[in-house]
Amino acid sequence: MTRRDLSDTSNVEVLNLHKSFKNHKVLNNVSFSIKKGSIFALLGQNGAGKTTIIKILSTLLAPDGGQVNVCGFDVKTQGRHVRRSIGLTGQYASVDDLLSPISGNTYASRASVAF
Repeated sequence: MTRRDLSDTSNVEVLNLHKSFKNHKVLNNVSFSIKKGSIFALLGQNGAGKTTIIKILSTLLAPDGGQVNVCGFDVKTQGRHVRRSIGLTGQYASVDDLLSPISGNTYASRASVAF
């Protein structure tokens, strides 16, 4: 397992990300980084590409171009390592009604990065 050296402060690095569906550009030259220990909000109108970015970060969708690293791993070539390092849940796939607040926080904290 080869982990790319991240800066000391970033868990997620996205540089010049591109994604298209047929002839429709969804992501065009998107760049950002998320510092370790920070809270990051991905906001935008419907159709702005938020779900596409999350799918790429979690290796559910391949980018067309650019560089994407999560926890020091390249999402294109080290997807298995990325998936072992993150937690992902859908907006409506909550277990809040099934777990106590302490159990829910323990469950959510098991991942290095939670999207």
